[in-house]
Amino acid sequence: MASSSFVSLLASKLSSNSKVLRDAASADFAASMARWSNLDIKTPLAIVQPATQQDIVETVREALKEGIPFVPASGGHSPWSTIGEDGVIIDLALYKGVEVDQKNNLVTVKGGTLMKELQSALHPHKQFTAVGSGNTVGVIPYYLGGGISIYTPFTGYGCENIISAKLINAQGELVDASETQNPELLWGIRGAGQFLGLVTELTIKTYPYSLLGNDSGQRICGTYIFLPTQLDAVCAALEAIAESPQYVSAGHLMIVQAPPDLKQQVLLLAPQVFCSAEEAAVFFQPLVEIGPIQHSLFPSNFENHSDHLDWICAKGDFKSFNQIGLSGLSTDNFRQLAELHAELIANCPDAARSGYTLEWHTPCKKERELNSSFGHENVDYWLNVLSWYADPANHDFVSSMDHRAQVAMRAGTQQESFVSYSNTTREDSLEHRYKGADRVNRLKALKKEFDPTGVFTRELL
Repeated sequence: MASSSFVSLLASKLSSNSKVLRDAASADFAASMARWSNLDIKTPLAIVQPATQQDIVETVREALKEGIPFVPASGGHSPWSTIGEDGVIIDLALYKGVEVDQKNNLVTVKGGTLMKELQSALHPHKQFTAVGSGNTVGVIPYYLGGGISIYTPFTGYGCENIISAKLINAQGELVDASETQNPELLWGIRGAGQFLGLVTELTIKTYPYSLLGNDSGQRICGTYIFLPTQLDAVCAALEAIAESPQYVSAGHLMIVQAPPDLKQQVLLLAPQVFCSAEEAAVFFQPLVEIGPIQHSLFPSNFENHSDHLDWICAKGDFKSFNQIGLSGLSTDNFRQLAELHAELIANCPDAARSGYTLEWHTPCKKERELNSSFGHENVDYWLNVLSWYADPANHDFVSSMDHRAQVAMRAGTQQESFVSYSNTTREDSLEHRYKGADRVNRLKALKKEFDPTGVFTRELL
């Protein structure tokens, strides 16, 4: 068991601005424990909030010395950033920062920097990069596990843009990884870095707004709400949009319950396109011709990329989010998905805020310059399963429906072609998360070299 003497000793070694929280009843402890989901939440012996990179190194070293397990936390979205009373959480909320190098199209991100903070730092420089659809998601863990993005057609996936990293290894040493220092480790960090060490800093490639076709980082977003009876027509129109070479597009086709009472299932299509408002209206006209209940078009920019999704980032309740790669849009499979969502709500009204979603982006046009361990560079369609409920008695049923949704959308796909997203699952096989035996073996060799005892999970061992 972790001891109070360890906590006291650690506190004496950290900088004055750092915090070591022991009192679970304190406001600071409660604030750090507030998570996107209460699913499987545990209470640790202590929460360490390092204020400097050296504080993080000292924390890891002392924990290793005493044999105390630890997990990093950055944003509180990960289901793996919680630990029980035998361990500590290293909460990176006090160690963060963004340094923009506009001249060289680079940005350096530290510690617990959140997605919105990265966007706000890049915007004055008219620069963008891959970002996720959640303002409070931690940037570094998002990049380490892949980094699915609306901007993938321009940038590739997030991990493909990692230029260098700083990582604390299983011996408590701060290690640099770049194309000239530990290049094999850098390859592993681009897709599996969370299993190789505690990454304290990333330098990421950025791109000028001009690549988006304007100088303001703007794209046009749409909202089109349809009835389930219009599903076939919506899927046909969406497939034409997603496969069109005319413009770069991305977005989500969601099966949800309509607010405010969450009583009626609807199809909520939220496409995004990089062109003018006038061009977008013409491009999306086939959706209008289907006859949506409601529709609108509005501009948004990179800085405010995910502001309209802040409601999904609400903390508390029980939530899970799973993503699997798809080979394309199957209307038959999507129809089955809608039926499963209806079954979920009919049998568990508590889960009415859950949504089953098809995400797409047009194929990436840029040359994929940097090799990564991610391995899913050519996946352009994803299933997103958001489960959201409040009663713990519903755990098993909601989880079973999540699984059935994935099975339905994989219908017609051979098992060897299954794709699972490592940022949302550690239960699916390595072969689904990292495609190809050579890739898996290469990652296992890296794990054996840099973390042979499983300090940073037993994954890859």
